[in-house]
Amino acid sequence: MFFEDFEVGKKLVTRSRVITPTDIDLFAGLTGAVNPLFLSDEAARKRGFEGRIAPGMLVLSMAIGLMYQLGLFDNIIALTGVDGVRFRSPVRPGDELVVECEVVEKKEAKSGKAGVVRFRVVCRNETKGVACAEGYVTLLYSKKS
Repeated sequence: MFFEDFEVGKKLVTRSRVITPTDIDLFAGLTGAVNPLFLSDEAARKRGFEGRIAPGMLVLSMAIGLMYQLGLFDNIIALTGVDGVRFRSPVRPGDELVVECEVVEKKEAKSGKAGVVRFRVVCRNETKGVACAEGYVTLLYSKKS
């Protein structure tokens, strides 16, 4: 997709992805996010959860990955911002995520060769029927011509 392909109000919905225990283990190992809440059902239960939970940054990363699968990053020049992110509900292994993206702002760059598109992004936990994360992603796109 290019800058011209977006209009304010346009909504896109990704396919779904199930978070696995292996996703959590790999993310924790790669990032050093070794909080017992992420790695131990027992530790998470002691803090009031049903069992271990996924790191919020893993959920955000998965949301971005699902957006990639829509083709939203195919013709970008840069990811210029991720802001206002709020984590609303814990995500557990076995939970299925879907991302809803809505164009909330579109602005042509001064050069006339590119433009900025800002999306409101809501990551929904389809298993529990709730929003688990939300925020804004801003991308700088190439123009077709």
